[in-house]
Amino acid sequence: MDELEIKWVGSCIFVLSVMYTFVISRLTTTTPEMPPFTMRPPIRPPDLKRARRLRATYAELEERKRKIARSPFPLSGLPTELVLLILQHSAESPGTVANLLRVNRRIQGMAYEACLPRMPIKLIQAHQVESFDRMLLNKPRLAQYIHHLWVTPVHEEYYPAAIRILRQCKDVTSLACNGRVLEEAVTSPHIGYRIRHKACRKLTLLYTSRDGWQSLFLSSSASLQFLQQITHLRLVGDIIPSHITLPNLSVLSYQLNRNSPNVVHGERMLLDKDNLPSLDSVVLVGERRVQPGGGVRITKMKEKRVFVFEVPQSRTELEMWCENTQGRGFWQICTN
Repeated sequence: MDELEIKWVGSCIFVLSVMYTFVISRLTTTTPEMPPFTMRPPIRPPDLKRARRLRATYAELEERKRKIARSPFPLSGLPTELVLLILQHSAESPGTVANLLRVNRRIQGMAYEACLPRMPIKLIQAHQVESFDRMLLNKPRLAQYIHHLWVTPVHEEYYPAAIRILRQCKDVTSLACNGRVLEEAVTSPHIGYRIRHKACRKLTLLYTSRDGWQSLFLSSSASLQFLQQITHLRLVGDIIPSHITLPNLSVLSYQLNRNSPNVVHGERMLLDKDNLPSLDSVVLVGERRVQPGGGVRITKMKEKRVFVFEVPQSRTELEMWCENTQGRGFWQICTN
Protein backbone atom coordinates (compact mmCIF):
# COMPACT_ATOMS: atom_id res chain seq x y z
CA MET A 1 0.00 0.00 0.00
CA ASP A 2 1.42 3.23 -1.11
CA GLU A 3 1.58 6.42 0.94
CA LEU A 4 -1.57 7.99 -0.65
CA GLU A 5 -3.81 5.08 0.34
CA ILE A 6 -2.58 5.20 3.93
CA LYS A 7 -3.61 8.89 4.20
CA TRP A 8 -7.11 8.15 2.87
CA VAL A 9 -7.61 5.29 5.30
CA GLY A 10 -6.59 7.49 8.28
CA SER A 11 -8.96 10.26 7.18
CA CYS A 12 -11.88 7.86 6.87
CA ILE A 13 -11.26 6.43 10.31
CA PHE A 14 -11.26 9.94 11.82
CA VAL A 15 -14.46 10.92 10.03
CA LEU A 16 -16.21 7.74 11.08
CA SER A 17 -15.25 8.23 14.75
CA VAL A 18 -16.57 11.78 14.71
CA MET A 19 -19.86 10.69 13.13
CA TYR A 20 -20.19 7.83 15.63
CA THR A 21 -19.66 10.18 18.56
CA PHE A 22 -22.21 12.67 17.18
CA VAL A 23 -24.87 9.97 16.63
CA ILE A 24 -24.37 8.51 20.12
CA SER A 25 -24.62 11.97 21.77
CA ARG A 26 -27.81 12.79 19.88
CA LEU A 27 -29.39 9.50 20.89
CA THR A 28 -28.52 9.84 24.60
CA THR A 29 -29.17 13.59 25.11
CA THR A 30 -32.76 14.68 25.93
CA THR A 31 -33.98 17.88 24.48
CA PRO A 32 -35.16 20.27 27.25
CA GLU A 33 -38.80 21.15 27.16
CA MET A 34 -39.56 24.71 26.31
CA PRO A 35 -41.85 26.51 28.75
CA PRO A 36 -45.28 27.11 27.41
CA PHE A 37 -45.67 30.47 25.86
CA THR A 38 -48.07 32.72 27.72
CA MET A 39 -49.28 35.95 26.36
CA ARG A 40 -48.97 38.96 28.61
CA PRO A 41 -52.17 40.87 29.21
CA PRO A 42 -52.32 44.06 27.29
CA ILE A 43 -51.26 47.16 29.22
CA ARG A 44 -54.31 49.23 29.97
CA PRO A 45 -54.12 52.95 29.66
CA PRO A 46 -54.06 54.80 33.07
CA ASP A 47 -57.45 55.55 34.65
CA LEU A 48 -57.20 59.29 35.14
CA LYS A 49 -60.49 59.57 37.01
CA ARG A 50 -59.46 56.91 39.55
CA ALA A 51 -56.08 58.57 40.04
CA ARG A 52 -57.78 61.90 40.71
CA ARG A 53 -60.11 60.27 43.28
CA LEU A 54 -57.14 58.69 45.09
CA ARG A 55 -55.30 62.00 45.17
CA ALA A 56 -58.37 63.76 46.54
CA THR A 57 -58.86 61.10 49.25
CA TYR A 58 -55.21 61.33 50.29
CA ALA A 59 -55.39 65.13 50.44
CA GLU A 60 -58.53 64.90 52.60
CA LEU A 61 -56.80 62.54 55.04
CA GLU A 62 -53.79 64.82 55.31
CA GLU A 63 -56.05 67.79 56.00
CA ARG A 64 -57.80 65.85 58.77
CA LYS A 65 -54.42 65.03 60.34
CA ARG A 66 -53.46 68.69 60.30
CA LYS A 67 -56.76 69.71 61.91
CA ILE A 68 -56.37 67.08 64.66
CA ALA A 69 -52.81 68.24 65.32
CA ARG A 70 -53.92 71.88 65.57
CA SER A 71 -57.08 71.32 67.60
CA PRO A 72 -57.03 70.59 71.38
CA PHE A 73 -57.77 67.14 72.78
CA PRO A 74 -61.58 66.74 73.03
CA LEU A 75 -61.53 66.07 76.77
CA SER A 76 -64.94 67.63 77.35
CA GLY A 77 -66.58 65.18 74.97
CA LEU A 78 -65.50 62.07 76.89
CA PRO A 79 -67.65 60.32 79.53
CA THR A 80 -67.24 61.67 83.05
CA GLU A 81 -65.76 58.43 84.44
CA LEU A 82 -63.06 58.37 81.75
CA VAL A 83 -62.26 62.07 82.25
CA LEU A 84 -61.78 61.52 86.00
CA LEU A 85 -59.38 58.63 85.35
CA ILE A 86 -57.34 60.78 82.97
CA LEU A 87 -57.25 63.73 85.34
CA GLN A 88 -56.03 61.60 88.26
CA HIS A 89 -52.67 61.22 86.52
CA SER A 90 -52.19 64.99 86.65
CA ALA A 91 -52.29 65.20 90.45
CA GLU A 92 -48.48 65.09 90.81
CA SER A 93 -48.02 68.08 88.50
CA PRO A 94 -49.36 71.31 90.07
CA GLY A 95 -48.73 73.22 86.84
CA THR A 96 -50.90 70.83 84.84
CA VAL A 97 -53.65 71.02 87.44
CA ALA A 98 -53.54 74.82 87.34
CA ASN A 99 -53.98 74.73 83.55
CA LEU A 100 -56.89 72.29 83.79
CA LEU A 101 -58.71 74.62 86.18
CA ARG A 102 -58.78 77.27 83.44
CA VAL A 103 -60.39 75.11 80.71
CA ASN A 104 -64.06 75.44 81.61
CA ARG A 105 -66.34 74.98 84.60
CA ARG A 106 -67.04 71.31 83.92
CA ILE A 107 -63.36 70.38 83.63
CA GLN A 108 -62.56 72.59 86.62
CA GLY A 109 -65.04 70.76 88.83
CA MET A 110 -63.78 67.36 87.72
CA ALA A 111 -60.15 68.43 88.16
CA TYR A 112 -60.88 69.39 91.77
CA GLU A 113 -62.60 66.06 92.38
CA ALA A 114 -59.92 63.93 90.68
CA CYS A 115 -56.71 65.75 91.66
CA LEU A 116 -57.19 67.34 95.08
CA PRO A 117 -57.55 64.02 96.99
CA ARG A 118 -54.18 62.89 95.56
CA MET A 119 -52.28 66.16 95.87
CA PRO A 120 -50.08 66.87 98.90
CA ILE A 121 -51.22 70.37 99.90
CA LYS A 122 -48.34 72.39 101.41
CA LEU A 123 -49.20 75.54 103.36
CA ILE A 124 -46.01 77.19 104.63
CA GLN A 125 -45.46 80.63 103.13
CA ALA A 126 -47.84 83.52 103.70
CA HIS A 127 -49.20 83.57 100.14
CA GLN A 128 -49.91 79.82 100.30
CA VAL A 129 -51.91 80.11 103.51
CA GLU A 130 -53.79 83.20 102.34
CA SER A 131 -54.71 81.90 98.89
CA PHE A 132 -55.84 78.50 100.18
CA ASP A 133 -57.86 80.09 102.97
CA ARG A 134 -59.52 82.37 100.41
CA MET A 135 -60.29 79.41 98.14
CA LEU A 136 -62.04 77.50 100.93
CA LEU A 137 -64.01 80.59 101.91
CA ASN A 138 -65.26 80.96 98.33
CA LYS A 139 -65.69 77.23 97.68
CA PRO A 140 -66.19 75.46 101.02
CA ARG A 141 -67.26 72.23 99.30
CA LEU A 142 -63.65 71.68 98.18
CA ALA A 143 -62.59 70.96 101.77
CA GLN A 144 -63.95 67.41 101.41
CA TYR A 145 -61.35 66.69 98.70
CA ILE A 146 -58.32 67.64 100.83
CA HIS A 147 -56.75 64.36 102.01
CA HIS A 148 -53.04 65.22 102.41
CA LEU A 149 -52.25 68.46 104.25
CA TRP A 150 -48.99 69.99 105.48
CA VAL A 151 -49.72 73.15 107.46
CA THR A 152 -46.80 74.92 109.16
CA PRO A 153 -47.09 78.71 108.73
CA VAL A 154 -43.76 80.48 109.16
CA HIS A 155 -45.29 83.66 110.61
CA GLU A 156 -47.33 83.93 113.78
CA GLU A 157 -49.95 86.14 112.16
CA TYR A 158 -51.03 83.34 109.80
CA TYR A 159 -51.74 80.77 112.50
CA PRO A 160 -55.45 81.71 112.75
CA ALA A 161 -55.90 81.13 109.01
CA ALA A 162 -53.98 77.84 109.19
CA ILE A 163 -56.10 76.64 112.09
CA ARG A 164 -59.28 77.69 110.26
CA ILE A 165 -58.18 75.70 107.19
CA LEU A 166 -57.47 72.55 109.17
CA ARG A 167 -60.79 72.79 110.98
CA GLN A 168 -62.57 72.83 107.61
CA CYS A 169 -60.59 69.94 106.11
CA LYS A 170 -62.18 67.19 108.18
CA ASP A 171 -61.46 64.42 105.64
CA VAL A 172 -57.66 64.55 105.78
CA THR A 173 -56.03 61.12 105.90
CA SER A 174 -52.42 62.34 106.17
CA LEU A 175 -51.59 65.40 108.28
CA ALA A 176 -48.34 67.23 109.07
CA CYS A 177 -48.35 70.05 111.63
CA ASN A 178 -46.95 71.07 114.99
CA GLY A 179 -48.53 70.46 118.37
CA ARG A 180 -50.07 73.91 118.59
CA VAL A 181 -51.94 73.67 115.29
CA LEU A 182 -53.05 70.13 116.08
CA GLU A 183 -54.35 71.07 119.51
CA GLU A 184 -56.20 74.20 118.43
CA ALA A 185 -57.65 72.85 115.17
CA VAL A 186 -58.28 69.18 115.86
CA THR A 187 -58.25 68.34 119.56
CA SER A 188 -59.33 71.61 121.13
CA PRO A 189 -61.90 71.21 123.93
CA HIS A 190 -63.74 74.19 122.45
CA ILE A 191 -64.62 72.09 119.42
CA GLY A 192 -66.36 69.48 121.52
CA TYR A 193 -65.65 66.09 122.96
CA ARG A 194 -66.08 64.32 119.65
CA ILE A 195 -63.39 64.59 117.04
CA ARG A 196 -64.35 65.53 113.52
CA HIS A 197 -61.16 64.41 111.71
CA LYS A 198 -62.11 60.74 111.83
CA ALA A 199 -60.36 59.77 108.58
CA CYS A 200 -56.86 60.84 109.64
CA ARG A 201 -54.51 57.86 110.02
CA LYS A 202 -51.04 59.25 109.29
CA LEU A 203 -49.66 62.05 111.45
CA THR A 204 -46.33 63.89 111.16
CA LEU A 205 -45.81 65.92 114.33
CA LEU A 206 -43.19 68.63 113.91
CA TYR A 207 -40.96 69.83 116.77
CA THR A 208 -43.35 69.33 119.65
CA SER A 209 -41.93 69.88 123.13
CA ARG A 210 -42.43 67.54 126.06
CA ASP A 211 -44.92 70.00 127.53
CA GLY A 212 -46.72 70.03 124.21
CA TRP A 213 -47.03 66.26 124.31
CA GLN A 214 -48.43 66.37 127.82
CA SER A 215 -50.88 69.04 126.74
CA LEU A 216 -52.04 66.88 123.84
CA PHE A 217 -52.70 63.90 126.08
CA LEU A 218 -54.15 65.74 129.04
CA SER A 219 -56.10 68.55 127.40
CA SER A 220 -59.27 66.64 126.55
CA SER A 221 -60.69 63.29 125.64
CA ALA A 222 -60.79 64.49 122.02
CA SER A 223 -56.98 64.39 121.97
CA LEU A 224 -56.98 60.77 123.04
CA GLN A 225 -59.67 59.89 120.52
CA PHE A 226 -57.69 61.44 117.71
CA LEU A 227 -54.28 59.97 118.62
CA GLN A 228 -55.70 56.52 119.28
CA GLN A 229 -56.92 56.27 115.69
CA ILE A 230 -53.45 57.03 114.23
CA THR A 231 -51.72 54.10 112.47
CA HIS A 232 -48.56 55.90 111.22
CA LEU A 233 -46.79 58.43 113.46
CA ARG A 234 -43.72 60.45 112.46
CA LEU A 235 -42.06 62.54 115.19
CA VAL A 236 -39.73 65.33 114.04
CA GLY A 237 -37.57 66.60 116.88
CA ASP A 238 -35.65 65.30 119.87
CA ILE A 239 -38.60 64.25 122.02
CA ILE A 240 -39.59 60.58 122.04
CA PRO A 241 -42.52 60.26 124.43
CA SER A 242 -42.78 57.09 126.44
CA HIS A 243 -45.70 55.25 128.01
CA ILE A 244 -48.17 56.55 125.44
CA THR A 245 -51.22 54.46 124.64
CA LEU A 246 -51.78 54.20 120.89
CA PRO A 247 -53.69 50.98 120.26
CA ASN A 248 -53.83 51.27 116.45
CA LEU A 249 -50.28 52.49 115.81
CA SER A 250 -48.49 50.13 113.38
CA VAL A 251 -45.48 52.21 112.27
CA LEU A 252 -43.53 54.71 114.41
CA SER A 253 -40.79 56.97 113.05
CA TYR A 254 -38.47 59.38 114.85
CA GLN A 255 -35.08 61.07 114.42
CA LEU A 256 -31.86 59.05 114.55
CA ASN A 257 -29.47 60.44 117.18
CA ARG A 258 -25.90 59.36 116.42
CA ASN A 259 -24.39 61.02 119.50
CA SER A 260 -26.49 58.95 121.87
CA PRO A 261 -27.88 56.00 119.92
CA ASN A 262 -31.62 55.89 120.45
CA VAL A 263 -32.35 52.67 118.60
CA VAL A 264 -33.05 51.07 121.95
CA HIS A 265 -36.15 53.26 122.40
CA GLY A 266 -37.72 51.70 119.33
CA GLU A 267 -36.87 48.20 120.50
CA ARG A 268 -38.52 48.89 123.86
CA MET A 269 -41.63 50.26 122.20
CA LEU A 270 -41.94 47.11 120.08
CA LEU A 271 -42.01 45.11 123.30
CA ASP A 272 -44.61 47.36 124.95
CA LYS A 273 -47.71 45.37 124.06
CA ASP A 274 -49.80 47.06 126.74
CA ASN A 275 -49.61 50.55 125.27
CA LEU A 276 -48.65 49.72 121.65
CA PRO A 277 -50.26 46.36 120.85
CA SER A 278 -50.34 46.90 117.06
CA LEU A 279 -46.83 48.35 116.61
CA ASP A 280 -45.14 46.40 113.82
CA SER A 281 -42.07 48.45 112.82
CA VAL A 282 -39.97 51.42 113.94
CA VAL A 283 -38.15 53.68 111.46
CA LEU A 284 -35.28 55.96 112.54
CA VAL A 285 -34.57 58.69 109.99
CA GLY A 286 -31.21 60.47 109.81
CA GLU A 287 -28.71 62.07 107.46
CA ARG A 288 -26.41 59.80 105.54
CA ARG A 289 -22.81 60.10 106.78
CA VAL A 290 -21.10 57.44 104.62
CA GLN A 291 -21.03 58.59 100.99
CA PRO A 292 -23.28 61.59 101.68
CA GLY A 293 -23.68 62.22 97.96
CA GLY A 294 -25.42 58.88 97.52
CA GLY A 295 -29.10 58.12 97.65
CA VAL A 296 -31.27 56.59 100.33
CA ARG A 297 -29.71 53.86 102.46
CA ILE A 298 -31.85 51.44 104.48
CA THR A 299 -30.42 49.28 107.25
CA LYS A 300 -32.36 46.62 109.13
CA MET A 301 -31.16 46.35 112.71
CA LYS A 302 -30.68 43.24 114.84
CA GLU A 303 -34.28 43.54 115.88
CA LYS A 304 -35.62 43.01 112.36
CA ARG A 305 -38.56 45.32 112.88
CA VAL A 306 -36.29 48.34 113.47
CA PHE A 307 -35.08 50.20 110.36
CA VAL A 308 -32.54 53.00 109.94
CA PHE A 309 -33.55 55.16 106.98
CA GLU A 310 -30.60 57.37 105.94
CA VAL A 311 -31.20 60.16 103.43
CA PRO A 312 -28.92 62.73 101.73
CA GLN A 313 -28.39 65.98 103.60
CA SER A 314 -30.35 67.85 100.93
CA ARG A 315 -33.50 65.77 101.51
CA THR A 316 -36.04 67.75 103.51
CA GLU A 317 -38.75 66.57 105.84
CA LEU A 318 -41.33 68.04 103.48
CA GLU A 319 -40.02 65.97 100.56
CA MET A 320 -40.16 62.78 102.61
CA TRP A 321 -43.72 63.58 103.67
CA CYS A 322 -44.74 64.08 100.02
CA GLU A 323 -43.18 60.74 99.10
CA ASN A 324 -45.12 59.05 101.88
CA THR A 325 -48.42 60.56 100.72
CA GLN A 326 -47.72 59.39 97.16
CA GLY A 327 -47.00 55.83 98.26
CA ARG A 328 -43.24 55.68 97.72
CA GLY A 329 -41.74 56.80 101.05
CA PHE A 330 -40.43 55.06 104.14
CA TRP A 331 -43.97 54.32 105.33
CA GLN A 332 -44.20 51.87 102.45
CA ILE A 333 -40.54 50.76 102.16
CA CYS A 334 -39.70 50.03 105.81
CA THR A 335 -42.33 47.45 106.59
CA ASN A 336 -42.15 43.74 107.26
